[in-house]
Amino acid sequence: MSQNYRELPKKNFIETRDLLLEHIGEPGFENVPLEQCCGRAVARSYFAPDAVPNFARSPYDGFALRSVDVELASPDNPVVLKIVDEIRPGRFSSKILSKGEAVKILTGAPVPQTADCVIMHEKTSFTSTAVTVTESMKPQQNVVQIGEAQSKGCLLLSKGTVIDPAAAGLLASQGFSEICTYRKPRIGIISTGDEVQEIGRHLAFGKVYNANRYLLAAELQRLRFDYEYLGHCSDDLEQIAELLGTGLQQCDAVITTGGVSAGDYDYVPEAMVRCGVDVLAFGVKMKPGMACCYGMKNGRLCIALSGNPASAMTNFYAVAAPLLKKMAGYATVCQKMFKVKMLNDFSKTARADRLLRGTLVLENGVCEMVASREQGNAVISSMSGSDLLAVVPAGHGPVASGEILDAFLI
Repeated sequence: MSQNYRELPKKNFIETRDLLLEHIGEPGFENVPLEQCCGRAVARSYFAPDAVPNFARSPYDGFALRSVDVELASPDNPVVLKIVDEIRPGRFSSKILSKGEAVKILTGAPVPQTADCVIMHEKTSFTSTAVTVTESMKPQQNVVQIGEAQSKGCLLLSKGTVIDPAAAGLLASQGFSEICTYRKPRIGIISTGDEVQEIGRHLAFGKVYNANRYLLAAELQRLRFDYEYLGHCSDDLEQIAELLGTGLQQCDAVITTGGVSAGDYDYVPEAMVRCGVDVLAFGVKMKPGMACCYGMKNGRLCIALSGNPASAMTNFYAVAAPLLKKMAGYATVCQKMFKVKMLNDFSKTARADRLLRGTLVLENGVCEMVASREQGNAVISSMSGSDLLAVVPAGHGPVASGEILDAFLI
């Protein structure tokens, strides 16, 4: 147990994230009805038990026929075929086409075995008993072949893939009604601080409303994780340790805000140690979001973030979110970095990695970013509408408009 957590070396946010990821094991799994699976990661790979489609079908409303019967068809040499049947979707025809015969067919219906092509009805003239064709057709023209969408045995979803609407449709197309998924982590939220007041009554002098509770809850909802608000603690070591210990018994992870810096009443790291958390990281070399504490207890994750909203959420996006995604079984948990061109200046020097909040702009195929004007630790308004964070590396001077930076979506 890291009793001397203050002596832990501070790393940048990527090093801290990767260190913590090593301590998170594979979650448990459960079978879940397909309609409840969106946002969950599959706990095994899924393969196609059948080909899709599993019969040759028509992509159009038209006529199924034998290409040999119309190989000489042209506007000057129209070929008239007798209509001997009609096939609607979900039906089939057992007719064996003879020379000079065709079958009326609708989109999605099975093509008769003795027909080898389909002509669109717009390219013909027809009555209820005959169709006139004025162009030649090739074998298998306008026929959707067996397995054209998915071949039998092909990989549908690999282990750890997060089910989105398309994935749900893909599984449904193969008849899967229940899916083996990783269990979603249940996450507890704790707010700390004498100055914090819950919303719903007049704000007392010297107090601030508990915005962090709702910021985190909204973000966890967006990630489709289950969460529970465990309550608010004043700046009291015993009270924080007791609530934190309870949360770590009930939840897979607990996130606290406030009381995590180096002030006289910043008790959260000490409370973590007191209730048996092995502290793995205390502080991270980034701004905002430097003040934090991370640890584990019996496979359960404890995340302590700053009380300043922008600071807390920057750290959450950079470090905490990948950890929670791994707890949910996601195969891909780390942010994908890409290059952005800055559209405005930022005047400060970066002594540690600085993460700038901003808005992505796509212009002429180039990723550009407008950095929020206010980048302070407590400025919630600068987060509204932001959809990415750009990384100004440690030691970098002021950022000039037009400069290229690494960034990731939030």
